[in-house]
Formats: sequence, structure tokens, C-alpha cells
Amino acid sequence: MKTLLSCSKSVRYVVILICCMRSITAFAMDFVVNQDNHYAYFNVNSYLSYYEDFNKSETIESVLGIENWTKNNTGKVLNFGFVDYPVWVRFPADMDQPKGHDWHLVIPYPLLQHANVYLVSESSRRVLWRTSLKATLQKKDNLRSHHINFSLPKIEEKGAYFYLKASSNTSLQLPLELWDRNYLIVQQNVETLLWGLYFGVVFALMLYNSFLFLSMRDSTYAYYVFTLLSILFLMLSISGLGNRYVWSNPQLTYYSLPISASMTSFGLLAFCLSFLKAENIRPVVRIFMQALAPLCLLAAVFVTYMPEFGAVLTGWLGAFTIVLVMAAGISALLNGQVIARYFVIATTCFSVGAIVYIANVFGVLPSSRLTNHGIQAGSALEALLFSFALAHRIKEERRQKLIAMEKMEMAQRTIVQVQNQALQQALHDPVTRKPNESLLSNRVNELISEEQRIDTFALVLMSFPQIKQIASSMGRRLSEDVLESVIARLEHELSNNIQTLTVEKSPNSNVAVEEFGSVIVICKIGEGYRSVNDFVGQLVNLYESAIQIGETSIQVDAFCGIASYPKHGDRADLLLQHASAARDFGLRTGEAITIYSSEIDTFGRRRLALVGALSQAVRDEELELYLQPQFECVSQNLVGAEVLLRWTSEKFGTVSPAEFIEIAEEAGLMAQITRYVIDEAFSILHALHSSSFPIKLSINLSIHNLTEPKFVRLVVLLAEKHMINLADVVFEVTETAMSKDMDTVVQTLHQLAAAGCSISLDDYGTGYSSLAYLSQLPINELKIDRAFVSQMERMDSNYRIVENTVKLARALQIETVAEGVENQKTLNSLLRIGCNRVQGFHFAKPMPVSQFREWILRRAC
Repeated sequence: MKTLLSCSKSVRYVVILICCMRSITAFAMDFVVNQDNHYAYFNVNSYLSYYEDFNKSETIESVLGIENWTKNNTGKVLNFGFVDYPVWVRFPADMDQPKGHDWHLVIPYPLLQHANVYLVSESSRRVLWRTSLKATLQKKDNLRSHHINFSLPKIEEKGAYFYLKASSNTSLQLPLELWDRNYLIVQQNVETLLWGLYFGVVFALMLYNSFLFLSMRDSTYAYYVFTLLSILFLMLSISGLGNRYVWSNPQLTYYSLPISASMTSFGLLAFCLSFLKAENIRPVVRIFMQALAPLCLLAAVFVTYMPEFGAVLTGWLGAFTIVLVMAAGISALLNGQVIARYFVIATTCFSVGAIVYIANVFGVLPSSRLTNHGIQAGSALEALLFSFALAHRIKEERRQKLIAMEKMEMAQRTIVQVQNQALQQALHDPVTRKPNESLLSNRVNELISEEQRIDTFALVLMSFPQIKQIASSMGRRLSEDVLESVIARLEHELSNNIQTLTVEKSPNSNVAVEEFGSVIVICKIGEGYRSVNDFVGQLVNLYESAIQIGETSIQVDAFCGIASYPKHGDRADLLLQHASAARDFGLRTGEAITIYSSEIDTFGRRRLALVGALSQAVRDEELELYLQPQFECVSQNLVGAEVLLRWTSEKFGTVSPAEFIEIAEEAGLMAQITRYVIDEAFSILHALHSSSFPIKLSINLSIHNLTEPKFVRLVVLLAEKHMINLADVVFEVTETAMSKDMDTVVQTLHQLAAAGCSISLDDYGTGYSSLAYLSQLPINELKIDRAFVSQMERMDSNYRIVENTVKLARALQIETVAEGVENQKTLNSLLRIGCNRVQGFHFAKPMPVSQFREWILRRAC
């Protein structure tokens, strides 16, 4: 059974193939194609004569009397183009066609709307037989075909003629052929099969793309479905199938053809813009397409009211549409859009078929079966190729999605890596890669938690102030190397110490970095362990020997603050706060090891209260200036005075300058305080000079003053305000102040020197780079620190330091000022080594301005 079915199918396919070949052969030939016992085909065009009824008034009776008929000598299909008048055609009934056949007059031009056929006896001028297109369509026994055909009667009379009156609202073409009934049936079956295949494929493509649209919600598929639907109606109108099988009224073709053509143009434009993406089309082409699309919709509405203009209007719109769509496809292809190649090929196929058909309609190309069916073939190829393009688009989109998913996965992996890196960076010091304060807090909370609860432990915060000083004076890189060496010593010492608690288990780390220059260690305390003082003392002893960095030996001092759990706090933040408070207290008092206590807390609260009180004291001008005289060493004449600041608070009593100056620097009040001091000092200097006391005033500056952008301008403005000469002003700066921001400090000091001020280097000998400062800065004098001067009679080393400093200053042509001269013996030593100026309790203590004026007046008397 299967074999028989297979053979049956094979025979059917062979028959279809033969019929298709015969049909194609018939398309290409205009003479008798075949004559056998079954069917025949005969071309009438070469036998035709025609008459154009310009007045639209001729009848069959009047036409019989016309003699000036035009002979169709070429034998080609008559194509009159767009005419609004009927055309009469006649040909002899007795031609060379084979006898004994049931002949049909076939007009394979479905757009013909009006046709009347007459058989006339030339001798008697009598109409022997007549029929019309309308009557033929209404006959139930007429052979149903999408070709216009008239079943011809048997012709008995010699010399009879067929007359045909035809008219059309579109292009008027008259391809006349005689088909045997059997041939008509075979051709009809073949073309029905082909048209069925055509419409079936297009309809299947519509359904498939409709499902794609419903699932993907992509407007491109909706535009494509709309285009296919418009092409279906256009093909129904062009092929005559709509007239025969759908609406059965030739007049409706008059409307359906231009409407479907306009909608096809619109759908093609919309599909093109969506499929190729507007941004890939050249702007000029895109603008024209966007403008033409709504015109196509307006044309569809327009031709429903004025169908006589429909064919011409939609023909031009279709031509413009084809040109623009082709240009858009080429533009997208040149922009590198791969799927545009399918689009260009598909559009080319449709364009060639449409151009051939439109050229035929406008009479540019002769009418033939090839030109009449060009748009059908082009549209079929276009529909298939567009489907391939859409399939490729889906494939490309899927590939792009896979690539995007891979990129997303890679991005997610990268994000995870970045997050891990960010987490590592957030929990580790960037210089040493050691745990930072955040990771330390987590670790302390773990130790306090129930799972890993440890009864008691201590948090040891160790600070190395010299590391920050080295960063400012000798470079950040060197200070980082020093910090790493400090930590390396600690790690080596703690690695085998059973009393140490690790901060980070993997990698094993016993040290955390709280800030640059400060580290934290956690140690167990209690029964079975050394006291925390012994444990920390051993760590401090590690730094008795200098640290060697390259060829540089650096001595660092450790200041440790200790807070224990649970005595000093039951939270990580509280333990860190108390350890920091103990460390800060030790830094101020010079104690290497400080354990947190309530007294330290009281000290911290006092400092916090002093911040608020100092801010109010500055506003209320509660701060007072004191002056300490300076004398010429040999003559002991008064040559100047150092301006000192004192604060006597109603609430806190007398607050030492060391305490409130440090608080002012931390609270950001130094700029305000210095402005007050300079303003008052310049006022005092003006008053002293006006009283004929031409002395100089020395004013101390902090790092905040030296890095303030408008500080030099402030000094100049205040000097102008008080009418003083800046040559009588000496600004004292310390080495530690200059080490914070060397470039800015040097620039500011040069600007002050250029304005006329003198610069004094205070506390000389206590820093790291005095010689470097002396070579870079506009120094006018060196102030030798009281720590050396007061002990120079007791300690020979101090004496040598003072002596060598004076010699160095003399060699550099810099004056020297010795602080802390307490007795005549010290003064004699300074005279002997050549010091320029002195100040100290041996001459006078610092005194308020009013008392200084009385003192200077008494001295003058």
C-alpha cells in the first residue's frame, strides 16, 4: 500500500511538472503551441484590427459601418495604457485554428472590467451571437476560471467576424487567444495549483509570523504580517482570483487594486524601517520613507472616493517605495548590518517583478505573460527571502543574546571579583595589606560573641609619631618602608607568642593597622599569662635599636594605649575609643605605655569642653597677648619681643598654651586665632613705635597658617591697616610645622620674605632636616631651643650643639637667638661663643602688654 501511494504521488508530481513546463512554454510563445487529440492553443493577436472610440458613442451597429480600422501588423498584445474610452477589436471567425475544437476566447488580463463580444455576418451585417463579461460571470454553466473567457459558438457561416468592445479603469490591454476547452481546463488546473501554492505559502508565512509577533511582541513581525496580507489582496486583484472566487464583481477590483497597492507600499516601508532599524539607514532616505508611509495611507483613503486616479497614484507611490526601500537596504548593508543582504536580495526580486509589471501597466514594456505575472513571481520570492531574513534575524538575536548572557556572566564574575577585591580593600590597609580597623572590629566582636567568647583580653594600640614626621620631611615612600619594618618586627615577635590573638586567620596576621603610623595588637590577659604591662613592654623594647632602611638609620619611639575587655568596654568601638584615648594621653605626657582609666576619660571630657569654651573665648576676645623681651647679647639692649598667647578662662582658670593651641589646631580655630594675634600685635607695634620704642615683634605661626591660601594677603592688609613696616615683624616657624606640607610652606615663607618680613626657625635642632630647611628657606635667624640652652652648663653635649649651631649660623650669615637664658653664667657662655640675641627669665618673664609698656618705660628712665 505504501509503495502504491508513493508511486501515485510520484506520478502526480510528474504530471504537475509537465503541466508547469507546458505553461512556461506557453508564456514564451505567441503562435500555436500544441495540437493533438486533446487540446490546442491559438494566438489571435496577429489577426486583429482595432478602432478607438474616442467619443464613447459607438455601438455594434455603428461600428459595422466604419472602414478605417487599424491593423495589428506587429502581432503583439494590444496595450493602450490608461485610457478612459472603449476600444473595439475585430478578427475573422475563420482563421487558421484547427477545426473540431470547442474554442474559448480567452483574455488573460484580469484587470479588464468591461467586455462585450459579438459574432457578426459581414455579408448581411447581422449580429449572429452576442455575450458580455457580466453575463458570462453570471452563467452557472460557464467554465469557472480566473481568466476572462467566452465560450464561442459553432461557426457555420463563411466570412463572419468577432467584434470585441473593451474598456478598463486601469491600463487597457487586450491579449486575445483561442483556447480549446481541454487546454483551458488543464491551464486552469495548473494555474490554480500554482496560485494555491503561492497563497498557501504566503498564508503559512502570515500565520507563522503572527505567532512570532504574539510570542515576542516585536512590531517587525506585525509589519511583515500586514505586508503579506496586503500583498495577498493585491495578488487577488491582479490575478482575477478575487473577482472570480471572492467578490464576483469586476467593479470591486476597481477599488481593491489601488487600496491593496497603497497598503502594500505602507507595510513595506514600515517593515523596512523596523527590520533594518531606522538608525542604520541614511538620514535622507529615512526621512523620505517616514514621510512617504503616511502618504500611502492617505492614498488608500483617497482612492476609495476617487478610484479613477487610483492606478496612476498607487503606481507612482509603489515606484517611489521600491526606490526608497532599495536605498535603505543598501544603506544598512554599507553600515555593516548582516541581515540587510537578505533584505536587499528580497527587495530586488520584488522590485524587478514590480517594475516589470508597472512598466507593462504604463505601456513601457509590451504585454506578455511574463510581464503580466512579474509581480507575482517577485512577491513570492520576496516573501520567502524576507522569511529567511527574519529567521536569520532570530538566529542573530539568539546569538547576540547568548553573547550578551556570556558577557553578563563574565560581568557578574568580574563584579564578584571586584566586590571581593573591594571587600579586601575595605578591610585591609592599602600600604601594608594588613587588617584595618573595620576587620579588627569584626574580630573583636567575634571574640566577645558567645561562640568564641574569651573571658578577658586587651587591645593594644601602638603609635609611632616619627613615621608621620618622616612622611612629611623625607618622603612618603620612606615612611611606608619604615611602617612595614615596624610591622615586620612585631609580626616576628608575636608569631610564636601564645599570648597573642590573631586578627585575621587566613592569611595569619597578628597586627592590624588603625591609621598610618599606628597599629593594634590583641593579647590574652589573666591567669596563666604575663601582665599586659610586661607583654607591651617587650613590644616597646623591640624599637630600642634603630630601623635600617637602605643606608638610612631611623629611630622610632612607640606610645601604647591599652584597653581591656570587659573592664574598659564590652564593644569593639568602645575598646578602640578607650585605647585611643589612652594612647593620646601617653603622647601628651610622654609615657610609652598608658592603660585606660577614668582619669583619662575625665581628661578627654575636659578637652572636649575646652574646644567649645575656646571657640567662645576667641569670639569674646578672652585671649590675651603677652610679650617676652629679647636683648642684644653684647650690649644687652632691648631689640625686640616675642608675642605669646595666654588664656585665663572663667570656668577652667588658666589654660596652658600647649593645651589650648593643640586644641585650636584640632578644632580648626588657628586661622581665627592667628588673625586676632597678628591684628593685636600690629596694633601694639604701631603704638610702641609711636612712643619711640623701635623694637621688632616675633609672632609664632602654625602649619595651618602656612598652608592657608590667603594668609600673606591678610598680613599685608593688616600691616597697611595699622601703618607698620613689615621689616619690624619676625614670623617664627618650627621644623615640625614645616614638615607637614613642604612645598606650600616654602612658597608661603618666600612670599612673606618678599613682603619684607623676617623668618625665624624656632626650636632649631629638634627635627630631622634642619640643614635642608636652611638651604631652601629664606631664614633670617635661628632660635636655639631652651632644652639645649638651659642645660649647656651642665651637659657638654648641649654646649657643643649650641656652639656648632652659632658657628653654622655665622657661616650662613644668619643671626641666632637663644631661648631659656636663666642665669648670668649661661649668658656669659653665649657671649663667648658669639650668640646674637637672648631671651629668658634672667632678663624678664613674659608679661601682659600693659605691664610691658610700664616695664619698658621704667627701663627707659
